[in-house]
Amino acid sequence: MLNHALELQHRFENSISGKHRKEHGQVFTPPEVARFMAGLFGTIPPEYVLLDPGAGIGTLTAAFCERIGKLRSPRIVTAHVFENDGQLIPLLKQNLDNCKGVLSEAGHTFNYVLHADDFILATSHGLNGRQLFDEARSSVECDGVIMNPPYFKLRKDSVHAKLMEKIVHGQPNIYAFFMALAARLLKQNGEIVAITPRSFCNGLYFRGFRHWYFDRVTLDHIHIFESRTETFKHSNVLQESIITKVHRLGSPSATIAVTTSFGADLTNGSQRCDVPAGDIIDNSSGDYVIRIPEGQDDRDIMQLVESLPLRFAETGLRISTGPVVLFRATEYILGGATDKSAVPLLHPHNVKPFATPWPLAKNGKHRAFKCCEDSLRLLVPTRNYVLIKRFSSKEEKRRLTAACLLAADFPFPYVAIENHVNYVYHAERGLTEDEVYGIAALFNSTLIDRYFRTISGNTQVNATEIRAMNFPDLDQLARIGKQVRRNTEQAEAVVLKALGVAGSLHSCLVGTCNE
Repeated sequence: MLNHALELQHRFENSISGKHRKEHGQVFTPPEVARFMAGLFGTIPPEYVLLDPGAGIGTLTAAFCERIGKLRSPRIVTAHVFENDGQLIPLLKQNLDNCKGVLSEAGHTFNYVLHADDFILATSHGLNGRQLFDEARSSVECDGVIMNPPYFKLRKDSVHAKLMEKIVHGQPNIYAFFMALAARLLKQNGEIVAITPRSFCNGLYFRGFRHWYFDRVTLDHIHIFESRTETFKHSNVLQESIITKVHRLGSPSATIAVTTSFGADLTNGSQRCDVPAGDIIDNSSGDYVIRIPEGQDDRDIMQLVESLPLRFAETGLRISTGPVVLFRATEYILGGATDKSAVPLLHPHNVKPFATPWPLAKNGKHRAFKCCEDSLRLLVPTRNYVLIKRFSSKEEKRRLTAACLLAADFPFPYVAIENHVNYVYHAERGLTEDEVYGIAALFNSTLIDRYFRTISGNTQVNATEIRAMNFPDLDQLARIGKQVRRNTEQAEAVVLKALGVAGSLHSCLVGTCNE
């Protein structure tokens, strides 16, 4: 059945433009991944109602039917399948008819209802948008949901965003709406297996969604892919994808299974560990963050970092995003520093480990910013700061890169910091140079980089996550910085010694650092 679905998928891909697929957020599930997802469901009872929202070509439903076909005793499966791309509907129907025929020959019954509708609008009928997430139940309840929902951001004023505005804030992504409505349509103890971006696991925009979702479902299983590109290598997916399995209410899971594979081939080299639920789900800050340690080393790193004495904000430190949004400040951007009113304009490429080289040419990037009365709101006074890149490339080994910006090296009254850079400062005074080097050494350490990856699957480094982290006090950071200033190449060893990291964890981190 999956082979037939794959043939139909290739037929569609060869007949449609990439632009069309992008507009519809279409990323088709590789057969190996679909088969793995279908295998995550528990025992299939004699009669079963399946939901596949945003079905595309129907690969996931075909994978589920393939699993049913291997069962000896007969099953009656009814699938509710949603797809709103009219060009996909004929191929989807062919796929479902093929599933029906194959299962019939194997002694099973497969019925389907093909909804040529927008899943979100169709399943919120009869409810006011502001009351969408009450406990009113739909007339259709399902035993299981298998889905690869579309991925794309929505305008805040879109119909979908207005329906869900209390759940996902900021710039919403439609896949979270699919997850929320799917949970609403589940029977007691029903299961959802979904492949989605990992971005919902942390961050301010999805905080309301996480609270709503995990108040109604229990997390049982997470699968992560070590490579961002291999899983959907033909679809140019930029976000890190994960597979999650949850069940509605019922008893909470004491442990959560975490499995890992390199890419879409889940049959070879997949690793599994069962992790205490408390190590995965962290609501200590009220943000309901989903952390994903990939093994015992990551769990040890989490335990160590979270034993540090202070929250970031309790140290007196603050973190802000650079105020210069280039396309909104074009009248102040200068080509070079020859103008008397010019001050440095700092981009991500100026952020190097422990250094802020400027001027530094790159791809025609402007290097200076006009300092005048009207532009002062976009400038920060020249003081000692730690700069942190807000984005890393999708396959980059390091997520965190921190630079030292020292006032002594910048003989200007102000600096302009571009919006793709975060800067760290003290709320009440200037940072000493030792403190700057100590803070940068911590952020540049493999220890903190590995920790950050467990709490964030985004390439973006959000200030919200930094604020929630535990930190050493500033006296200890200054002692670290005093040593690091003499030789930044020894920063890793200095940080690990200062924090008391020894034994196998020390070997693991030093080994990672030397790769």
